[in-house]
Amino acid sequence: MEYFSALSLFEVNMTTPIVRPVGFNFGGWISQSNLSDEHVRTFISQEDFKQVARWGFNSVRLPVDAQWLFENEGRGPLSIGKIKTLKQFLRWSADAGLLTVLDLHQVPWHSFAKPELENLWKNDRDLESFCGLWIELTHALKDFQGPLWFDLLNEPTAQSPLDWNKPAQRAYEAVRSADPKRTIVLESTRWGSVQTLLELARAVQGPQLVYSFHFYEPMWVTHQRAPWWKEGHPYTETVLYPGILPKAQDYLAQELPADTRKRLEFEGSVSWNQEALRDLLKPVEQLAKEGYNLYCGEFGVYEQAPRSSRLNWTQDVIELFKEIKVGWAYWNYKWLDFGVWPKQPNGETGPLDQEMLGVLQKGIAG
Repeated sequence: MEYFSALSLFEVNMTTPIVRPVGFNFGGWISQSNLSDEHVRTFISQEDFKQVARWGFNSVRLPVDAQWLFENEGRGPLSIGKIKTLKQFLRWSADAGLLTVLDLHQVPWHSFAKPELENLWKNDRDLESFCGLWIELTHALKDFQGPLWFDLLNEPTAQSPLDWNKPAQRAYEAVRSADPKRTIVLESTRWGSVQTLLELARAVQGPQLVYSFHFYEPMWVTHQRAPWWKEGHPYTETVLYPGILPKAQDYLAQELPADTRKRLEFEGSVSWNQEALRDLLKPVEQLAKEGYNLYCGEFGVYEQAPRSSRLNWTQDVIELFKEIKVGWAYWNYKWLDFGVWPKQPNGETGPLDQEMLGVLQKGIAG
């Protein structure tokens, strides 16, 4: 297929990307769900992969929890039945003409939702076990005949890039030794922050390597009213984008948790528009100009934010990614409070958000 040949060119020439992945996360399927056989069987089907391709996109990011894929609560070895099922999903993607970015989303020694799990940079034995998972998975998928990248860990939480550089290097070398040709994706620390991307790119280098970040800035635009974002709860104003954070100085005059205050001092001092977002993305732009391959593995706005803000912010980000030539995967395809197929209060899947889909499709070409 023509797309596959273009992808192979990308994997040979790591200085000038030929293919820019643009697509969706299939979150909430075999990650961040109950992981039951019934849910895995029914939530996403082969038709969903075909639908993404019909819309004009060329990729999906597939988050997978180790708990589902590996025996012993995610510690290994690989489940024979689950790896067979995973290969079927990868074949559905390849048959639709899509690249799959396989993301190990949560493992026993690390979770984006549990920053207290610092095992990967504080315990060599746990880091070795994590690398062992990837070596086993790499061998199991080495002969898979379709476009497939490995995203080694979702949103590393280490506050210092120095803490994440070592496990990132070890994990990269483990997969590279098991498969010299596979394209590997490494995410920056502090939950994929653009502010730590440069340090990752300087510290870990090698062939067929893509540097990834996630983009949800400013948080009081993208995560306003999100119940899980505890840091944001003290500030209760509705934030419109483009615009400023209303009454920020009034809140700063009150008693606030330290992390909330630090973020509000910054986000409350900026008039948020596309140029402000461009300024945040300067590290990405710098690396792109230097020829690095870059991928935004997640971005989006929580569904309870004002409708105009969701659309305006997404439109501006899509334009910037297209201009910088960054690949991306929108969070999310279905449900999980961001999906273009939203979840209804009755638990059913709601009508397709055609307007948001149209905004995303503007970022395909180029």
